[in-house]
Amino acid sequence: MSGNYKIAYWIRTDIQHFAHIRPVYDNLGGVILTKNPVIYNYLNENYPYLREDLLLVKNSTEAKKVLNRMDIKLVVYTGFQMIFWGYSVQVFHGASDKSYLLHNRRILLYDLLLLPGKKHMEKIESTYKLKHPERFRMVGYPKFDRLVSNTLARSPLFSNGKSTILYAPTWISEDSGTRLKFTSHGESSLPLWGKKLIRAISPEWNLIIKYHSRINKNRTEIYNDIDQLISELGAEDSVKVVWDSDITQYMNQADLMISDISAVCYEWFHTGRPIVFANPAPLHYKPSSDKLSNTYAWQAGDVINREEDIVPIIQKNLTCDNYRDIRNKLLNHSFYKPDGHATERQSAEIVKFYDKVKNRSRFRMICHNISVFVRDALS
Repeated sequence: MSGNYKIAYWIRTDIQHFAHIRPVYDNLGGVILTKNPVIYNYLNENYPYLREDLLLVKNSTEAKKVLNRMDIKLVVYTGFQMIFWGYSVQVFHGASDKSYLLHNRRILLYDLLLLPGKKHMEKIESTYKLKHPERFRMVGYPKFDRLVSNTLARSPLFSNGKSTILYAPTWISEDSGTRLKFTSHGESSLPLWGKKLIRAISPEWNLIIKYHSRINKNRTEIYNDIDQLISELGAEDSVKVVWDSDITQYMNQADLMISDISAVCYEWFHTGRPIVFANPAPLHYKPSSDKLSNTYAWQAGDVINREEDIVPIIQKNLTCDNYRDIRNKLLNHSFYKPDGHATERQSAEIVKFYDKVKNRSRFRMICHNISVFVRDALS
């Protein structure tokens, strides 16, 4: 199936979105467009094999001109920022409990939606009246094919024989002041727990801190504070801070993960290892069995609400795994067939759709674009 298909991939907000289009790009080829210089520079530096197919554009208007010139009719998206050019495929970038999936009617505009699993489908069905169910396909989660098939190859960050803890907080919400009034940092545990976790974990275990790639520019002080604390504690040998578009390599190296309200919680379930949750608002959040709750994943592990509980909870979970069954249940509910073959299924669906639209006339495509744009404006 591999080849150089005339397909474009649009990445706008986060470097980590590349991890979700990379398996398809490696399989089918195409061009990657972004209007974000940070994303462009990161990919250009860290993935030199992309350079001929990686393009930086000023805006969506320039992106349309590029796609028109290259005669590209199919665009693959991981986020919900559309170019409104050609035919659109949404491959999603996680299985999060965040509410964005429930408050974004743009989901209904895509021509093909390739879902990670049943959890996504249930959320969409419960929120929107689906007039075109044939547009939805469950294919699984290509990002984790390499972990499931055990083909990750990066050298571990530690070789001292100690257990390794991965801390992967979600991004600090820029709109938390209006959307989540009871916390100044949204659903991220980083401002509340970041330094406390370093102090508690570094004397006994290894710690990898993997930041979310969407960084709030107004809150850079927490990242500086953490760097300074690691230096003050002389913990450079036991604490590593990483910035990366793909977390799977670090998950593969860890014995336990700490997160909060993030898609990485569900991704971690692929490892079969324990998870612990750092509560970003202890007076307000608690585990929930409501599938639409943002703490639904918290059924799968212990929750840190007090600083003095950090070490005992980690010790307990490294010794005894009491949540394996519920993690496996949530894994299989969230991801269709986590068998290492999701890339094949996703690529096959994209090729099938590509073959339907590749020879459609420019006039027909423009009419389609106008229709989608009008529906978006009215939604």
